[in-house]
This record gives sequence, C-alpha cells and structure tokens, in this order.
Amino acid sequence: TSVSESVYAAGDFPNVELAVYGEFFRQADGSVKINANSVFLLTATCSTDNLKTQSWGSEVALTAPAFTASTGGDSLIYKGEGSNALVAGASYVMTSSCRVEGALETVVGSAE
Repeated sequence: TSVSESVYAAGDFPNVELAVYGEFFRQADGSVKINANSVFLLTATCSTDNLKTQSWGSEVALTAPAFTASTGGDSLIYKGEGSNALVAGASYVMTSSCRVEGALETVVGSAE
C-alpha cells in the first residue's frame, strides 16, 4: 500500500509581472538596454485582490532625485539624472516584490 498526502494552502500566492516603458532595446535574454540619461518607467502588477504591499529593490538606491516611486509602490520612474543616477555601461537588476499578508500566512512574490 502507499499513502499519498496533499496539502491545501488557503492563501493568496501573488504573481508579479514587470513592464518597462521608454526608450529601450529588448535583449534576447529578456533584459533591456536603455540609452544613457533616458527617462523610463517600470510598472509592476501584483495579481491579488487582498491587502498587499509592493516595494522595489536594487543594488542602487531607488530614491529621489534619480528615482520616484508611486504611492502604492506599483510604479517607479527614473529621471535620468541625480545623485544616484545609473552609470552608463553598467548592468543593474531591479526587483519588484509584492507582499500579501493573509490570516494564515504571509506570502511574497517577486520579479526582476
């Protein structure tokens, strides 16, 4: 005889999708190449109907004056200049996270 066990998680598992708007070139690996000093917008969609918290992360400071995040955290604007501006020729990974706090557990989804 064999015993099979299934676990049903009564939670909301968020799926995060990113979109880039502005002057960029999509690379074969899915990354984007952006012209130096170009303004661009990153948006993140978190698939949940429950209370959520969205945030952005990177190895560079995603704060003013170079970056401005929306109040809800679902978009991030890069102004192309400022004290924490991106360096031409360098590569950066930017991550959007969506945190959903449920009655039973907290679940985080992210995309980069």
